[in-house]
Amino acid sequence: VARGLARAAMRLDSAAISETIAYGLATDGVVATWDGLLRPVLAGIGERHTATAGLIEVEHLMSRCVSEALAATARSHPTTGPARILLSCADEEQHTLPLEALGAALAEVGVSYRMLGARVPVAALLEAVARTGPAAVVLWSHTRATADPHQLSALLAAPRRPLLVLAAGPGWRADTLPAGVVRPVDLTEAISLALAVRDSLDQSATD
Repeated sequence: VARGLARAAMRLDSAAISETIAYGLATDGVVATWDGLLRPVLAGIGERHTATAGLIEVEHLMSRCVSEALAATARSHPTTGPARILLSCADEEQHTLPLEALGAALAEVGVSYRMLGARVPVAALLEAVARTGPAAVVLWSHTRATADPHQLSALLAAPRRPLLVLAAGPGWRADTLPAGVVRPVDLTEAISLALAVRDSLDQSATD
């Protein structure tokens, strides 16, 4: 399936790309499709782009198809209750697909969330936290260039500090993270942590 998807991407066959992704998401769910199909194909295209400086059109088309499919999956799983999880890219970080995958996976298990998307300055992130009071904030960094730990420190020092701050993505280095920040190893762990926060708050509300 992955080889077929990669071939469709190289042909710029958006219909075949979208059909393959939609089938995977409907059949296997977000996590399995992301880990077993989408991430490997996207990584392969990215590696070929790095080696050749080409395939930008392939990368862009593939990314758009993935984004649309993840958004459709999220919409197909309406959630209830307050959006206690805030998803955001680090300042100047433009890689949003992993965060979109997390959002779709959260919707799939019934967890409400807010998505700020790409390139969120620290001041804007803190303003969003102050206005919405999320229980957990996931800050995504794809590269070392955007993984400034001061962004995490600012979240920890916020007046309405989230219960959980997650530094997600390969940009973050474990030895630079402020105390109190959790670095999930993969999509599954990020979902588990978000569920744990939601469930603990729901339990507190009923006690």
